[in-house]
Amino acid sequence: MTIRHLRPSAIAAVFALSAVVAPSAGHAATHPAVPPEMTRPGDVRIWTRSFTERTSFAALPRAVTGGGSIAAGDVDGDGQDEIIVGAGPGAQPYVNIFETDGTKIRAFLAYPWSFQGGVHVAVGDLNGDGRDEIVTSPGPGMAPIVRIFDARGVRVLKEDAFAYAETFQGGVHVAVGDLNGDGRDEIVTSPGPSGGPHIRVWDGTMSNLSQDFFAFDASMRDGTSVALVRTPQGMAILAAPESWTDPVVRRFYAERPGVIAKEFRAFDPSARNGLTLAAFDMDHDGFDEIATARNGGDWPEVRIFDIFGTRVGVYLVHDPTYRGALSMASVGIGQERGLAIIPQAPVVSGPTSSERQIVVDISEQRLTAYEHGRVARTFYVSTGTYKYPTPLGSTEVLKKIPLMDYRWSYGANHPDNYFLPDVKWNLSVFPHIYIHTAYWHNNFGYRMSHGCINMRLKDAEWIYHFSDVGTPVEVRP
Repeated sequence: MTIRHLRPSAIAAVFALSAVVAPSAGHAATHPAVPPEMTRPGDVRIWTRSFTERTSFAALPRAVTGGGSIAAGDVDGDGQDEIIVGAGPGAQPYVNIFETDGTKIRAFLAYPWSFQGGVHVAVGDLNGDGRDEIVTSPGPGMAPIVRIFDARGVRVLKEDAFAYAETFQGGVHVAVGDLNGDGRDEIVTSPGPSGGPHIRVWDGTMSNLSQDFFAFDASMRDGTSVALVRTPQGMAILAAPESWTDPVVRRFYAERPGVIAKEFRAFDPSARNGLTLAAFDMDHDGFDEIATARNGGDWPEVRIFDIFGTRVGVYLVHDPTYRGALSMASVGIGQERGLAIIPQAPVVSGPTSSERQIVVDISEQRLTAYEHGRVARTFYVSTGTYKYPTPLGSTEVLKKIPLMDYRWSYGANHPDNYFLPDVKWNLSVFPHIYIHTAYWHNNFGYRMSHGCINMRLKDAEWIYHFSDVGTPVEVRP
């Protein structure tokens, strides 16, 4: 084998099969497989104040493993709470209404059926008529449209209301409660990942009440979980990072937007998965405690704190091998309050050892780029053939070269010799092995190369600019 040095020297690995087979229908890169320990069916469990399990039921089809979002309130005016479940990522955006014993009342689509980013739900009496309305917001992948429905699934507001700029698609969280004591609940929103920690307060017609504030540093882009709690001083707004950032809970005065009443750390600062929040009157005194759970990555543990940040209980509320997130809501069952939970797809599903990381999965022929443990982008690639496999293991981006020529000779007239000039967007990850574009085939999703990792031009350009020299890379079997 002879090696010729071209611009710059490249002893590399891009081999196109002479017969290109078109990918099968539906073979499109959308979402990487979430690790199985982070997925569970959408079963609701209701726990008593002493954390004994009262009941459980399947709220979503068994094939739906992205979990859901949960809320509770009296939506039909019968004096008893119903449980509201919004389908999680990977499912059509249905909202399901149940009695607390699991009897299904009805379901309706909150957003177009083609949207599968998940539906967040909250419940409250927005117009003071004694019946709670259902407030929905989308997960990542569509404009930040908040909608309001009655118990029949009929939209109360006919026009879409945008909680943030129409171009923002990072998802929105919603919470509902009477912040000013006028007998009508307000809506509080916070952005998901890629949005700043911008808390906004709206009335029941989605008119902004000019009480906006940033719950954390305005530059933070890790998403913000939000909840409302009853305190002896009135309602308060809770906020916590949804991912990556130090797992701190902040309690804000409702009547003084942005003024911190108390903050505390709910979990160890090494936790990089963020938090989910709920209000829960555990001691039945008419005021709420704060229920917190990690947004995936560890035991399905709920920690209860008083409003001053003193921990009053720690409870394992799901299968101990589960490593996904939990959505939680306080629910009335007769004269008692319980805590309803449902598994929820975690925001952080990737490595958290570095701010950015690239993972190449040989079995799936997929590259996934993670930022702060979240999927930044994922797409199909073509790695080495079985004859010329891509090396496995952990490495890093060794160098970045915007334009290269590739030539390799196995000897005179060898059928595997190649010369490929002007190849764009090259990342060196192993000796002689690069991540780069491939203009000579369109068969991504199948093994095609001499060891390099091929991809479409737009994907190669994106990953080139996403990466720095030193960005960790892991190639998995």
